Amino acid sequence: MSQVQAESQSSPNIVIGMGTRRLVTNPHRDAAYVGAWRGGTGSSRFHRTMPGYATTPVVDLPQVAESCTVARIAVKNEQERFGLPSFKVLGSSWALHERVKHMKGFSPDTLISFHELRTLAPGLGPPTLCTASDGNHGRAVAALAEALGCRCVVFLPADSAVSRVAAIAGHGAGVELVKGSYDEAVAAARATARARGYWYCPDTVGDDATPDERAFASDVMVGYGTLFEEFLSELVEVPDFLFVQAGVGGLSAAGVSSLRRVSSRAKVVIVEPEGSNAIAESLSSGAPRSVADVPTVMACLRCQSVSAVAWPVLLAGADAVLVVTDNEAASAVRDLARAGVIAGASGAAGLAGARIACSDKTIRSRLGITSDSRIALVNSEGATDPESYEAILAQRN
Repeated sequence: MSQVQAESQSSPNIVIGMGTRRLVTNPHRDAAYVGAWRGGTGSSRFHRTMPGYATTPVVDLPQVAESCTVARIAVKNEQERFGLPSFKVLGSSWALHERVKHMKGFSPDTLISFHELRTLAPGLGPPTLCTASDGNHGRAVAALAEALGCRCVVFLPADSAVSRVAAIAGHGAGVELVKGSYDEAVAAARATARARGYWYCPDTVGDDATPDERAFASDVMVGYGTLFEEFLSELVEVPDFLFVQAGVGGLSAAGVSSLRRVSSRAKVVIVEPEGSNAIAESLSSGAPRSVADVPTVMACLRCQSVSAVAWPVLLAGADAVLVVTDNEAASAVRDLARAGVIAGASGAAGLAGARIACSDKTIRSRLGITSDSRIALVNSEGATDPESYEAILAQRN
């Protein structure tokens, strides 16, 4: 039994200064868990066939590590991937690879190149791709539709940043604004895809999802495995901690599965916005729980429920969830900017969580952080909302 598990049984929820649970440790963590899928091997081979493929860099943060009294803090910088300001295209491209392969009747172990995918997809309709998003997943699907010669429609909450809406429309996609939450945008996209015969391309699903919907969302997570396959290779040494932010939990589940294949001792700490803490609430209760829609500067993490395909992975393999405020995320944006890393508030959330974990004596002790600890982070987006980014940089720590 790990230190985190043992202490969580006596005090599973730590409330520190915010009126909500600051740290929720996971009493359901399975020490024998080795991940939910094989991971990045197949997806990374496919991604290497995509024009413009390059391994994204790892940036060390020595000054931040010194201030946090740890040995190393390293961030995988996904501010640009295939010309887009986010890692998201890794997931949607692999899921579309698997969808097309299935529809063409190819064997499960067949790998087709992106060039072949671009040839095959138009012959299937061409299909109209349909999804919901807080911004980055929708843009990735729109960009892929553009590259594959398909139509696309993306559903977004009506209060989405104008820049994110324009970026999606810039790829030729139709944009439908939904007066409501992200979850309501997901429901609208799903209903529209069913009614009009579109290809539904979700990165999250509920318990009532069809097998095809679950398969697509699962394949999205497998596609994210390329990121962590690269990251672990670049780090050389397995990190002691992975702090990874979560909206619906797809990226964090991919991180859990990738890390658990190489280490049962390394700890995975999920980071959520203060008001969008569905995973914290779910781990606390031992079952999926939804939360209210609360605006946050971490707009791409503003989700009300955990994905049904990510949940079992997080339940078995994550060690804790840490909740951060908008101000803490903004401070982390500025920290990263000083290191030459462009990160939106959602992208900086992992660093915000690591800073809190290192500086708060109670949390530091509970997680087992020491001066020898090596911490890994993911910057999951660039400045996808330039106006918000510039406003954050103009503030002072």
